[in-house]
Amino acid sequence: MEIEDNLDSSRDGLEQNIEQLEIKCYRAKEEKVKMIEELNLTSDISTNYESN
Repeated sequence: MEIEDNLDSSRDGLEQNIEQLEIKCYRAKEEKVKMIEELNLTSDISTNYESN
């Protein structure tokens, strides 16, 4: 019985870790989208970066 309890508690811990990683991944993806949007808004196509 003790072994089953240990397996259940370690499984719960693993599920919590997976859930935390999924949340981290989601936040990172959202941040990436936000950064790309900001870069697109601040980039100016008409700017000539080549020096003469």
